[in-house]
Amino acid sequence: MAETLFDELGGRPCLDKVHKIFYDKLLVHPWLKDFFKDNDQWHLEIQQTEFMMRLFGGPIIYAGRMPKYAHAHMFITEEIYMDRHQILEQSLIEAFVRPDLRERWLAYDLGLKLALTKKSTDECSQRYVDEPILEVVKPLGYNMCPYKKSA
Repeated sequence: MAETLFDELGGRPCLDKVHKIFYDKLLVHPWLKDFFKDNDQWHLEIQQTEFMMRLFGGPIIYAGRMPKYAHAHMFITEEIYMDRHQILEQSLIEAFVRPDLRERWLAYDLGLKLALTKKSTDECSQRYVDEPILEVVKPLGYNMCPYKKSA
């Protein structure tokens, strides 16, 4: 039987390490941090790890909503998503994930983009009756993710 990406990465310890680095960066990011207000970092890390374990062929223990529905109330533009994607890439590098495995992980991540991005707030919907649509305004003077490769 062929090894899964989960196995090739070294299992949960690798995903835990990447997601710790990833959320350490997201929660201080000048723009993206506001998407995570009132969320505990440990909870975000666990949810992300357990979802990715399932996606990468590991144990199925994730019991949360699928990404499209978990993020339905968030106005996530392509620019926001790609900044987040660059932070994930940097996190994978810092966690010493092999380049070939890093590229496979990033391909999975890009595969989720269509389900999460929206062109306007009209495409957002509340998950709960009293939940507002979350639109995070780009800070004045913010031009690009600090990890983005220069052209």
